[in-house]
Amino acid sequence: MGTIPDEYMHPEMMAIGDSLYQGVRSLTMKNGMMQLSPPALAAEALGIRHKFSCPDPQRPIVVDMEKWLRMLPDISGIREDLGKNLDYWFGRAPASPSGRLFFENISVASATIADLYSQTWQTSDDFLKTLPPGAKNKIKKLKLGQIKLSPTIQSLNARFTLNPSGKAAFRNLSQVGMVAARKPKRLLVNIGSNNGLWDIAFECNPNGRMTFRAELRRLARELNALPPEVEHIYFNNLGLPSTVPNLMPVPDMVEWHEAKKPGRGKYYDKYENRFGFGYGQMTGNQLKKLDEHIMAVNKEAQQILKSAFDNPARLHFVDVAKLLLSYDSKHQKRTANNVVKLNNGKTITNVMINASLFGNFRRGGTQGLDGMHATVVGYGLMAQQVLDCIKRAEAGVNSKKIDLDAAFDRDKLLNDMPQIWNAGLWLWRDIRRARADNRPDPVDGSDDEALRDVMTLASQAAGQA
Repeated sequence: MGTIPDEYMHPEMMAIGDSLYQGVRSLTMKNGMMQLSPPALAAEALGIRHKFSCPDPQRPIVVDMEKWLRMLPDISGIREDLGKNLDYWFGRAPASPSGRLFFENISVASATIADLYSQTWQTSDDFLKTLPPGAKNKIKKLKLGQIKLSPTIQSLNARFTLNPSGKAAFRNLSQVGMVAARKPKRLLVNIGSNNGLWDIAFECNPNGRMTFRAELRRLARELNALPPEVEHIYFNNLGLPSTVPNLMPVPDMVEWHEAKKPGRGKYYDKYENRFGFGYGQMTGNQLKKLDEHIMAVNKEAQQILKSAFDNPARLHFVDVAKLLLSYDSKHQKRTANNVVKLNNGKTITNVMINASLFGNFRRGGTQGLDGMHATVVGYGLMAQQVLDCIKRAEAGVNSKKIDLDAAFDRDKLLNDMPQIWNAGLWLWRDIRRARADNRPDPVDGSDDEALRDVMTLASQAAGQA
């Protein structure tokens, strides 16, 4: 490994993890979203944002779901935009337009626990070299064939995020390896969703389970071995699947009736994945068991991590599960404490995001269009949970409270919902239902076909969180 320049050594804070820490929204990874990730919002509140850089690609990493839905039914324009994204990413590996050698937030969407210590610029570049000839043009034509879009996007992302300059000296540094080399004072970690939780919540898989023990034991050893300059490590636990907006009760709209909500700790009779690539359903009892499974995983994960640390006081746990349960108005009657009431009169809840007839934000809002990745408001809530943990752990550290009204104002989706969203979401749900039953797609004309193409590409790109 080469020598890291002094100006990149000993940052105040770094962050590693997956899409939730990279700032993904609506299955899209782009500069503006990455600048509003939970670690970035926490850095703002701590007064160190000027010293905490995030990836700044000039174009979205292949998919730009929100933009494309606003462009519909102009499928030719969408294909042209997709082509520009592909040309940018499949040409010479792009460098940071800011000229930075490294970022402080090096979280990579779709990362598994093992990826934190094994994925590097080099492994990502090696994967991209295995793509079949003409892969870029096949993706442009929306004819993927055997191309696995999710790991392709993850590799493009990791190559840029971990080593934007592409310098040979840093090509074998993983996320954890970069932290070990740069020695930040404070490390934020969010990982684990892609070890089983994503499949449960995005695809509504009642048989999904977490596979994590061996990888987490290795990660725990790697984190414990970080140099003593890394004084504090903040590790997020996993949210419960029932709190995710994408898992919505059936029949449709039952959650709109306050009197029909089951109440805290209780469940609707049946759920479906309102968004996704495939279509699934599960019973309330199955979802209850999955919640219990994730609660047990969170408990075991803490034990694995604590037992690996020579100095357990260095390790702090951020209770994301508790946070999401406290805002679960999907299952509980609304109160002043389980929703976010904004000064503009809007109310943010954890149901699937919904727009008015004219495309204005109406309901939901903790998560974006995929029902999985948060809006800036949702990420603000997560950042505040991290900040509260930092305040308890580090004497004398003060931070501003996250301004959720400002978070709403900074979120383009909440202020400019695609007008087609409501009809498009229901059509995509019905298409997936039909495919699950081996029936023809219920599309009527070129406009429906264009929407289907956009949703298919976006959901295939998802793969993992």
